[in-house]
Amino acid sequence: MAKRQTMREWAGLKGWIIPLLLVTSLVLNIFGLILPFLEIDAAFSKGVIYSLPHSVELMWEHKLYFVAGLILGFSIIFPFVKLISLFAAWFLPWKSSSREKFLHIIELLGKWSYMDIFVVVLLLALTSNQSFISSTIHTGVYFFISAITLSMITSEIIIGLARRQLHEEKPVVHYSKKRVWLLFDKLLLGWIVPVLVAVSAIALIEALHATFLRISQLLLVSRSYSVSEIIQLLQEQQRWVLLIAMVGTLALFPLFRLLLVLVGWVIPMSVGAHLRIRAIIDSVSRWCMLDVFGLALFLVTTEGKDLVKTEIQNGLYVVVVAIALSYLLGAIAIALSKSMVATAEVTQGSSGKP
Repeated sequence: MAKRQTMREWAGLKGWIIPLLLVTSLVLNIFGLILPFLEIDAAFSKGVIYSLPHSVELMWEHKLYFVAGLILGFSIIFPFVKLISLFAAWFLPWKSSSREKFLHIIELLGKWSYMDIFVVVLLLALTSNQSFISSTIHTGVYFFISAITLSMITSEIIIGLARRQLHEEKPVVHYSKKRVWLLFDKLLLGWIVPVLVAVSAIALIEALHATFLRISQLLLVSRSYSVSEIIQLLQEQQRWVLLIAMVGTLALFPLFRLLLVLVGWVIPMSVGAHLRIRAIIDSVSRWCMLDVFGLALFLVTTEGKDLVKTEIQNGLYVVVVAIALSYLLGAIAIALSKSMVATAEVTQGSSGKP
């Protein structure tokens, strides 16, 4: 039975940076919680300050309990729960396999804290270039985006180290050196993944350009919005942090993920190489946030209706299809890849550090 060991002890002096990153993320998160994100000034009505606690209070007063629960859970409670969990994973002695599974679950949920960042971007877009309504970005959004991003990066580092520790405690597994060509290895099913990659890429590009929202309010200029138009707006206003977040999480990381899946499927490689590609895809997937953006869009169409009345456009269905295809591709690719690894010839040896 493997000895329970803290990751701090296992990492030694090289791991000093992890507590520093966690404490920094905690401080940034506290500032992001108490500082306002966005201030919206409308003609003939009192200005509205958008911050996390105020948003929850506002939704509760309007009896939008589900929306209030989403903001409270993902943007206020979970970031602190995640940081506490990472502290526990680093400093407390766990069974390595249990720690790795726990960290994997925490990391899967981490990206949903980005929801309120997308809400701010959408509200900023809706209130830009209008005569009777305007918005001002406050520092709280930058503290919050820094806190969540740093938390995700730190958890990626910790889960990577946790997997290395787990690997060292397991018997060494030697896979067959024969190259596997997934495209033809499973002739009846191998073609599905490349086709889904192509369809997903088309759907993703269409989702980035599809009009999903239109302003429909008296005294306001009626404009339609798509992801690409919002990105262009952020560029014009020189909102570089928000621009990078939008481009990276909605375009670059999703396209890179599709490229990795395609490469792993159409190029023959060893089982070990396939496992490494799958681990990279797993990490990249946690930064693909079209689904989080879709949830933010739902919140804006509900909580934002008192600020700016909007109408859902047909492009929203393109976004939903792109999200569904992304989940479907991931499920099928992982299932077929695991099947390939399970049938590969293996031999086991003794464990130990190299």
